Amino acid sequence: MAKETKTRTLNVQPEKSQGEDDNKHVSFHPHHITLKTFRNLLSHYPSTVERVHRSKLMLKLQSKTGKGPKRKAETKTSAALTTKAELDPSEEKHILEETDKFLQLDRWRYEVLPKIIAERANGSAEGAHLVKEDLIDIMEWKTKHGVSRPMLMGMVKSNPVATITKSTSTAFAALPDADPLVAPNDAFPKASLDALTAPLRGVGPATASLILSIVTVFGDAKKQVPFYSDDVYLWLCLMDFPEGPDVKEQKPSKHKKPNGELIVKYNMNEYRELWSASQELRARLNNGAGEKSEDEPVSFIDIERAAYVLRHIAVSDYFASQEPEAGLNVVRDVESANNQLRKETEKDSSELGTRRSKRTKKEA
Repeated sequence: MAKETKTRTLNVQPEKSQGEDDNKHVSFHPHHITLKTFRNLLSHYPSTVERVHRSKLMLKLQSKTGKGPKRKAETKTSAALTTKAELDPSEEKHILEETDKFLQLDRWRYEVLPKIIAERANGSAEGAHLVKEDLIDIMEWKTKHGVSRPMLMGMVKSNPVATITKSTSTAFAALPDADPLVAPNDAFPKASLDALTAPLRGVGPATASLILSIVTVFGDAKKQVPFYSDDVYLWLCLMDFPEGPDVKEQKPSKHKKPNGELIVKYNMNEYRELWSASQELRARLNNGAGEKSEDEPVSFIDIERAAYVLRHIAVSDYFASQEPEAGLNVVRDVESANNQLRKETEKDSSELGTRRSKRTKKEA
């Protein structure tokens, strides 16, 4: 395990307006982004995640059929979406079905699983914990939402059921109660991270932080844990973010490989840096909102999703309109045009937990 570094004291100042009159003249710098711009980014997550996943499926299909190169740089992947005119009906049906499956998995990660774990905390002898099917599905989401790493899935599946239950139960129980703004060193969840990374194969600091972020969605906000996602680290720690609406003028990132992987170590020191930066941004945005704000406080999941939109700004339609709702039109258009097909492939969100558990039991 990497040697710990002393966490700096968080310096949180209320946000100041930067004169951001429209989407084309905004600052995405973590120290300057306003709450309005942040929430605008957040509103584009649903359409962006759908577009990005569809684009990945298109490239995969093209490589199999010989219609395109087997490997493309991330910038090309995100900049150009293949149109329906290039697909035959069976291919379009496949793309829609697989996209729907991923969107269900995405909703399961953010909404369904946190509720399931909260229920286990009150109705299980082990307290809050994960079962093997949960861990497999978490890894599936992680590799599909970000950069694919097939080897990790094999390692995760090799973990014994009892080890997963015990290690996750221990990790969740060890989460600190300290206030991260008052005592950041005491609030950093190192014991919980170690309880996951030491016994579980395929689980490093990044995946461990993802697990902890899921279990801390509900409850005390100060105990919430940010996920070490590539998108958040790229934005808050490497200060790598778009500087304007013209994608062609953006400089190639020196922090990413051609396939989109970050050039990082994914160690504990890097996660400490992300943890501190996330705490600082969340506190600043919430301070700027004021006590009279009718909106929900900014969460780490909000930061995670906003960072995802930033990384895929070329795919999102963020700069297409000043209205946040414009980013959701893509989702509505797709649903309208393919309503009948979606009825055949979608399942009610209340069945997600049961459906995914049955499927992964067969895989394991």
